[in-house]
Amino acid sequence: TTNTKEDRAVTACLISDKPVKKTPYQVKGAIMRNYSSHGIVPMLNGKYRDRYLYPRVQVKVINENIFIIGVGHGVDAVLQLIDNIKQLDFGNITFDILDKKVDEVKNVFEYKEKPFNYQFLTSWAALNKNSWKSFNRLESENKINYLNKLLEKNLAFISNELKLTAPNKLISMIKVNSIEPASIDNKWGAFEGMFKTNFILPSFIGLGNGITRGYGTLFNERSCQIFNKDDLGLRNLDNKKCFESELDEIDSDDFNKLNIRQNKKSHRLKRKKRKLSKNVKNDNY
Repeated sequence: TTNTKEDRAVTACLISDKPVKKTPYQVKGAIMRNYSSHGIVPMLNGKYRDRYLYPRVQVKVINENIFIIGVGHGVDAVLQLIDNIKQLDFGNITFDILDKKVDEVKNVFEYKEKPFNYQFLTSWAALNKNSWKSFNRLESENKINYLNKLLEKNLAFISNELKLTAPNKLISMIKVNSIEPASIDNKWGAFEGMFKTNFILPSFIGLGNGITRGYGTLFNERSCQIFNKDDLGLRNLDNKKCFESELDEIDSDDFNKLNIRQNKKSHRLKRKKRKLSKNVKNDNY
């Protein structure tokens, strides 16, 4: 059923016969073409977008390796694919899958007393068009704490999507190597950095905007059984140049207020999509 708490995750890394110089979007396309009968396809092609605002299957290319991540209801679809995948044909190049590294974890997405460190493997697309305008109006010393508030909203969004009980307190702190956002895909403001939180998250899931494009991919060395920083080509932050927010703690009431905003937004999106689907005849399904 889709109304139960989702507290499982799986990460699968495909070890191929040559380095993968493809985008996550291209990899998803190859999976959908090559394995069209598999349960992972509707998780990738947008069919379940009304049901899952946070993507339950995520595809990444990290250090020239393909990673496929399943969250909650996406776990079984990923495991089915991993059991069957032998190659990926992109049309102009084919990758033979020589081996697979799989890390399945249960009882994740919990809250602990003390925070854990996470580093972004790919740029965190924190700012959308509206929040970028708000960010630019701030004094420099207020910008880093504004980013931490956006991080809290990202965390509350996942918590709400997975139907978790609100924590007694959420702890968060963001650290970025530049307070000036990089523009990615001509619509998002992105940062490199790390964060602390007491929300236990599996490595390789995404936060922020552009998750389906591979942005905002996080890593926690303590929670990952199959990779370390060296395997992933992860560089240490230059602490001398970093901008660090205050360590923020919010109680369950303030946390629920973050979720209320996310709920209103998700209901608006769902209403908009239902309205569109009534007016537009869709020949794809």
